[in-house]
Parts: sequence; C-alpha cells; structure tokens
Amino acid sequence: MTTPAAERPPGTPQDGSGPDAKPGRPGAPACGEIAPVEEVRLPRAVEERYRLAARATNDAIWDWDLVTGTVLRNGGLTTAYGWAPDAIEPTDAWWRARLHPEDRAGVEAGLHGAIAGSGDAWSQEYRFLRADGTYADVLDRGHLVRDASGVAVRMVGAMLDLTERNRAAAQFRAVFQGANIGIVQFDPRSVRAFAVNAKLCEIWGAPESEILAHSLARWTPPEDDPDREALHARLASGETLQLRLEKRYRRLDGRIIWARVNLVSQRLGSDVHATAMIEDITEEKRTDARREALITLSDRLRDLHTHADVVAAAAESLGRTLGVVRAGYVQVDPGGQIASITPDWVAEGADAPGAAGLPAAARSPLAASVGRLTRGDVLSVPDIAANPEGVDDPAAYARLGLRAVIKVPVLRRGRLVGILYVLDRVPRDWSAGEVTFAREVAERAWGGLTRIEADEQQRILNRELSHRLKNTLAMVQAIASQTLRNVTDMEAAKEALAARLIALGKAHDILLAGVHESADMEAVMRGALSIHDDRQPGRFHVAGPPIVLGAKAALSLALMLHELATNAVKYGALSVPDGRVSLEWSLVPEPTGPSVRVVWSEANGPPVVAPARKGFGSRLIERGLVGAVGGTIRLDYAPTGLVCRVAAPLAGFQANG
Repeated sequence: MTTPAAERPPGTPQDGSGPDAKPGRPGAPACGEIAPVEEVRLPRAVEERYRLAARATNDAIWDWDLVTGTVLRNGGLTTAYGWAPDAIEPTDAWWRARLHPEDRAGVEAGLHGAIAGSGDAWSQEYRFLRADGTYADVLDRGHLVRDASGVAVRMVGAMLDLTERNRAAAQFRAVFQGANIGIVQFDPRSVRAFAVNAKLCEIWGAPESEILAHSLARWTPPEDDPDREALHARLASGETLQLRLEKRYRRLDGRIIWARVNLVSQRLGSDVHATAMIEDITEEKRTDARREALITLSDRLRDLHTHADVVAAAAESLGRTLGVVRAGYVQVDPGGQIASITPDWVAEGADAPGAAGLPAAARSPLAASVGRLTRGDVLSVPDIAANPEGVDDPAAYARLGLRAVIKVPVLRRGRLVGILYVLDRVPRDWSAGEVTFAREVAERAWGGLTRIEADEQQRILNRELSHRLKNTLAMVQAIASQTLRNVTDMEAAKEALAARLIALGKAHDILLAGVHESADMEAVMRGALSIHDDRQPGRFHVAGPPIVLGAKAALSLALMLHELATNAVKYGALSVPDGRVSLEWSLVPEPTGPSVRVVWSEANGPPVVAPARKGFGSRLIERGLVGAVGGTIRLDYAPTGLVCRVAAPLAGFQANG
C-alpha cells in the first residue's frame, strides 16, 4: 500500500508522484468528471492529526485526490484484508474492481451522488474482496473536502471491517428467531415492540406486523389491566428489573392463554432497554387445574349418598374444568338402550333447553353411539360440522347447536352401563390431556356409584342378618323350651337339643351361602341328613327337581328331616345295617298353582308301630314344616317302615318371612 497524504513528508506532490508513490491514473475519477481546480491544501496541524490517527488504527484509511484520481492508503488493507503492499494500486479503479459484483453498481451510484451533491459525508456498506478470495463486510465512511466554489476535490475516509460483527449479529438473529420461547424487545417508556421472534408470533397467534411498533398493552386482557399498568409504570420510570412472573395474554383470535414471563430491563448508557421472554404454559396450567379438579371431586364424592348427587358432581367438575357449555351422564340398560338421562350441568349464562337434562332429540345421537362406545373407546370430535362422520347423528347435534363433543363409556364387566359426555357450541381442539381427564372423571364417578350400590347392598345384608338372627333366636328358644319341657333324662335331653341345634346351624350355613334368604332344597336336605350318614353305601336316596326354598321353609324342613332321621336311627331303618331311607320330591301342577310333594320312606328296618306318646320331636315333624309353608302332612307307620308325605304350595316353600 502507498503512503497516505497524512504521512507524506513535507513538499511531496499531491498527485502521488513522489518517491513513495506508485504511478497513478491521471485525470478525474471514474464516477464523474471533475474539472481542474485550484489545489486545496490542508493546514499543517490538520495534516499532522490525520497522520497520527492513521497510525493509531487498524482500519484501512484512504485519501482520494478527486482531481488526479490518486488514492493514498495506510497499511490497513494489508493488516485487515491481507493485500500485500506491492499488490495495491493507488487508484480508485483498483478499489472498485474488488467490490462484490452485486454491490458495485449501488456503491458507485452512492459515491457519485455524494461527490456531485453539496454534502460533506458519504457512508455505505458493501462486500470487499480479501486477498484470500473471500469477501469482508465493510462499512466505508468518507469526508469530502470542497473548494471555494463547492466542488469536491478531495475525500478522506476509512474502511471498517464489519465481518465479525455481522457474523455475531447473524448468530444472534438465528438464536433470536429460532428460540423455542417467545422473545420481544421493546421500549420500556412507550412499551412499543421493536423486535419480535417467530415463536412469540405463534404464541400470540399474530403476524409480526400486528406486534411491531404497537404497544404490548393490547395483548393483556382488560381485567388484568391494573397489574399490567403497575408493571409498565415501573418500566417507564427507568427502573432496572429482572422479574419472573406468570400472567395471562389474549391472543389475536381472542383466546386467553397463560404464560411464564422472564422480564429484564437494563440501562445502556442513557437508554433503558427491555426484553421479555415468554413461554406458553397454558397446557401446564390446564393440567394443574385438571389435577386439582380430580382431587376435589374424589373428596366430594366420598360425602355423597345418592346416584343423582354423584352424577351431578361429576358432570359439574367435568364441565367447569373443560370450560364447556354442557356436561352430563346417561345410563344404558342391558339391551343397549338409553335408560335414563339425568339433568345436565349447564354453564352459567348458557341457554339450557330442557330442564331435565338434554332435550329429547339428544337421545338420538347418544343412542347412536352405544355400539361404538361398547368397545371402550372414547369418542372425541373437535368440530362436528367439519367432521360429521365423527359422530353417528350429526343432524341431531346441528339441531341442538352443538359443535364439539366428548363421550366416555362407563363399562362394568365388559358391558356398557353409562355414558359421561361434554358438549360445546364452538369447535374445540380437544387435547390428549382433556380426553384423559374426561375418562378419569368417568372412572371416579363410576367408583362413587359403585360405592353407593355397595353401601346399599350392605344395608340390605345388615337388615337380612338382623331378621335372620331374630328368627334364629326365636327358633332356638322354641326348640330349647320344647326339648327341655317335662324332661326326665337330662343327658338324653342335652343330646337331643345339641343335635337339633346342629341341624339348625347347617340349614343356616346353606342360607348364608346365598346372596338372598334362599337355599336349594336338595342342599338343605343333604345338610340335615349329613350328621346321620354313617357312610354306608346306599344308605340315603335323595332325588327331585331343583327348587329354591325361602328361609323359613329351609329351616323348618331341615328340623323336620333331622327329627325323622333321629327317630330312624333310634327306632327305624337307620338302626340296622341294611336299613335304607328314600327322600324324593316332585312338582305337581294344581289349579291354584304348582305344589310340592315330599315323601320320606324307610325300608329294611325293624317293624314299626305308632308311638304311644307324642313328644316334641313328633310335634316338630307334624307341625313345624306345615306350619311354615302351609299344606298337609301324613305319617304312615307301616310295618315295613315309616312313610311321611308332605304336600304344600310351591309359593309357601319359596316365601321369605
């Protein structure tokens, strides 16, 4: 590079023809013809300051004589751009040739305009070729010296290498625009945005043009204005802040969202700059709200005692949390039909057609979904109008003015027993979290309903147990009283009482094995005879059709059979090894209803005679069962063995009392 004018020794010609200069191109510069004018010399003090400045910087400083076209430069082209001094020509043409082809025309036009004008400054950015073949980003600024008539005769300037600065700026822009959180930079006094990234545009649902140069106040819901105004007042006062807060924003489409905001304001010289980093936490907030709603619902359901209250609580929790207009529950009968529709929960202020739940027309879309819901799938449709195939009866939804729906099946042992549903009048982009929440509410509702059913069943069982206990105690009292009345042999009486109570206990075991106060006739008979079975083959023959007995008949039949077997062990067929007992029963049609015929017959025993005196056992045989079920009993003391015949209405055998 040649020596700049500021470093020329005194007396060096301005045209650069001195010993340190390379031959230049005489005449005017290529950007425009300049007529010869009187030479303008700078004061020596100014020349000296320029020389010192040229030595103190790494920038490429140049001094262009617009009359001769000669350009003198310092060593900056070598240190900053790698050009060897002997490769640098002292002309503007050399410099122009190294401008980027895409920038050259613009630079020349700008330079020509500055020289031809009346100003004294020129500034332009362009790309300049380095010696290694790469281009540097350059900010070139020059000062024009004009003669007395205003014609530019000299221009002095410096090339500032912006490459690293521009690279850093590009990296910052890439980070700024590519960040996964919204970022906005704004004037803390006016709260107007001057930079915004793509993520914030996405969060607010607005194009960049709707945010830049506008006040950020427009994105805060009016009801939150007091808090916003207080914060903006602190920013406008110049206070430096570093805050982390959660606040609401209103998107361009009117939807309210929640955001976590990191706000930083700081002083840079006399200016205050503010940046807000905004993260959308709407779904996080909704997740928290759904979790709290489930906890609250579970606590509430524990205190409810009716089906209607459980369904109402579940529908309210579901509707309020999801922010819909309606929510409700329907029961499905075993045939897959809608059995009942309980009153819906309806959002406050929403029009609620039908005071007792959904309008009658709603049965159609709900019933149409039964087949699909039976498989256990949750049905969710964001927009019925846009996706009518997503529901089974879109016309019914249209008549009701409903656009979005979720239906959750409630299954019990694989059978659909209920449908919990939410309905809205506007399209809803149901999230996976919302669908899961609806399913969990349904599960808790079903748990509440099951608990109520279990509690009711327990109350029924307690009443049955109390009833049975009272009947049993009364029967024990009667048996004990009759067994011990006029007793002469206490040991024999104790054995008889114990045996009768054992028979009674076995009958109770059979009754308690069932869900209701009933028992199978054959089971009662075999239980009563078991304590008399000596395990000899063919000892007892028991046969007859299945008949369910009521509790009173079961206990009386067990006691009667116990007495018959006891007498057979003492005096009849069971007192000898070859004796046999046959116990058969049948159902016989009668005009007034079917009747039961029971026959007890003994064989291969000793000869039988009628007893001379009838004790409690005989009275129990003759009156106990007949007194409990009605009908008749006949005892035949045949020489070949005792035969006992009972005939009574089936209704008497099956009654509970």
